[in-house]
Amino acid sequence: MIKTGNINEYYKNTENNLPHPLVKKFIEINIKPLKAIDLGCGAGSNTTYLIKNGWEVLAIDKEDTEQIISSKLDDAEIKRFRFELQTFENIKLEKTNLLVANFSIPFCNKNYFYKFWNKITDSILKEWILCR
Repeated sequence: MIKTGNINEYYKNTENNLPHPLVKKFIEINIKPLKAIDLGCGAGSNTTYLIKNGWEVLAIDKEDTEQIISSKLDDAEIKRFRFELQTFENIKLEKTNLLVANFSIPFCNKNYFYKFWNKITDSILKEWILCR
């Protein structure tokens, strides 16, 4: 578990990570890029990978990592990027085609988990994907 005091160091150490293998696999199946949400986006490896592959991405994190992510995008890509500072306990999600939540779901307070999970399932458009 990461201590809050080390969060900036964690983001610095992970900002050049490769995207999660499930996200890469999803792109490889060559689905037409639409809209995605990256929950607990961190330093943005999944977010930037999706954007560079044509997706519009809403990146959500409880820490402000917007600058870390936007610094990896060119002018055209930045138009497909949005960032929101939110906690899982009070999250507001829009409808989406793809929801990525690699390693982030356990960070939701257990007292709010079912409410959080229902918001996740309600946000995914019918016949689309949750990548966790």
